[in-house]
Amino acid sequence: MFKIFKRFYWFIWKHKWWFILAMMATTIAIVLELITPYFFKLFVEALQNNDLDYLYKLILIFIAVQFTALIFANLKYLFGDVVAVDTAIDIRTTIFKFVQDLDFSFHANKSTGSLISAFKRGDNAFWGLFERMNQKMWEIIIGFIVMGYFFLKIDPRFVLIFAVSFVLTLVATKYLAGLNIRTREEFNEYEDDISGIITDNLINYETVKLFAKEKWEIERLKNSFKDWKKYLWRHFWTYRMIDMSVGSLVNISIFLVLIFSLNLIKVKEIGIGDFILIVGYVNLFFPKLFDLIYGLREISTNYADIKKYFDLLDYEIDVKDPVSSVSLDHVKGIIEFKNVSFTYGGRSKNAINGVDLKINKGQSVALVGRSGSGKTTLAKLLMRFYDIDSGEITIDGVNIKDFTKSTLRGFVGVVPQEPILFNNTIAYNIGYGKNDPTLSEIRTASKLANIDDFIEGLKKKYDTEVGERGVKLSGGQKQRLAIARMILSDPDIVVFDEATSHLDSESEKLIQDAFWKARRGKTTIIIAHRLSTIMRADKIVVMEHGHIKETGTHEGLVKKKDSLYSHFWNLQIKLD
Repeated sequence: MFKIFKRFYWFIWKHKWWFILAMMATTIAIVLELITPYFFKLFVEALQNNDLDYLYKLILIFIAVQFTALIFANLKYLFGDVVAVDTAIDIRTTIFKFVQDLDFSFHANKSTGSLISAFKRGDNAFWGLFERMNQKMWEIIIGFIVMGYFFLKIDPRFVLIFAVSFVLTLVATKYLAGLNIRTREEFNEYEDDISGIITDNLINYETVKLFAKEKWEIERLKNSFKDWKKYLWRHFWTYRMIDMSVGSLVNISIFLVLIFSLNLIKVKEIGIGDFILIVGYVNLFFPKLFDLIYGLREISTNYADIKKYFDLLDYEIDVKDPVSSVSLDHVKGIIEFKNVSFTYGGRSKNAINGVDLKINKGQSVALVGRSGSGKTTLAKLLMRFYDIDSGEITIDGVNIKDFTKSTLRGFVGVVPQEPILFNNTIAYNIGYGKNDPTLSEIRTASKLANIDDFIEGLKKKYDTEVGERGVKLSGGQKQRLAIARMILSDPDIVVFDEATSHLDSESEKLIQDAFWKARRGKTTIIIAHRLSTIMRADKIVVMEHGHIKETGTHEGLVKKKDSLYSHFWNLQIKLD
């Protein structure tokens, strides 16, 4: 718990001067508010003494105090809001940046729905915690001090009654708040599962409709609500337990205070004015006590929510940037894999096993092989989505671990097998490859990618929305848009995860023409699925079980009757 609150106040303390002003305003406002019962005591005593001149002065002072309290009450919220808004932005951007920096393995295994839920609940929890911890709880603490001072002046035994009530309430709350936190954390797991199911359904709605699984998805969601409901009720019952236990203690305490006060009046140890003061503070104290309990209850709930949010910062980044990095704007593009081996976490078999491969400047190299042979893994290792287990990968003789990840990936332009587009305009998606591109630059890249004519034929042209993940475009259009985006980024190395095997012949030709124009003069790695598209490659590397089986040109490998490449080629000829 200490760790979470330490992190919470670390963010707040970045705006410490505004925070100090907010706390000062809160302190002044609550002190002025809590001396109201003392004024009532003075009013009664002035009336008893028939001192109306003194009463008029008291009323003027009282009104001045109330206006001053109003001013500071507004200032505490004004200063507090300045701190809260800026801190909320800091927290959200810090955690977002950290999640962005987490390794490919984290993002490959995450549940998007669960992650979104953690962000949403965590941000809401911050606002609740900020108000409760820095305003409501502080008001209660100051209130107890002010009331304690006046009760000590009347009779120390009142302080004892209030102190016992306070301690008993805290003891009960400590146990019940702990139970509340545990049940909230349990419930959050099931809430995240629900969020994950809904998000997964919305992302994959096309698959749901293709298989007419709408009813099945609804039943799946309903079944998930069974455990969700069970744990929600467990959480709700902790609230009822808090209400009953604390309410009983409060009512007993009020009874004792009033009986004790009447006895003191009876023996003439206190006057009517003192009794009015006591009743006034009873009226203030016990609602404040309830505020404390409800505040602790809300704090426990918000703590459980913000803990999962802050816990994202505890994930370990395995692929780390070097302490002292090599800084280059461009590279020639000479790539070398030196005895590289790599195993995915949780697997016993190597994905890459002792690979030695050199790719010269401006050379086009195609990686060929069965699914799972390690083609895509080599590209991921080149961009340090994972770190290799042994060996070395260099670019222009520099170990890729000596570059920062952003610098390294800035050298490489990727056209993925399944381009995923932002739910934005065509211009935005193409322009994503460069900071602040002009429309002229975007159009130039589009022309090279053979997609400008298609875009210009649209009603809104480059302002056309592509839909979520580019759903409004065909496979070939998305592929050419991805090529345009890569062209605009002007990389030194191109990785093309060729995905034309499922497209029509016209789209395939457009994409191939666009690709070979785009890669001109650049070092290129092609992950090949359709062999007819790599006949122009300078070198073909055939992979099997994570190692290089054979290398050569298309013509040379086809002539080798026993080669694995010729086997793949003959199979594709038969299929075509």
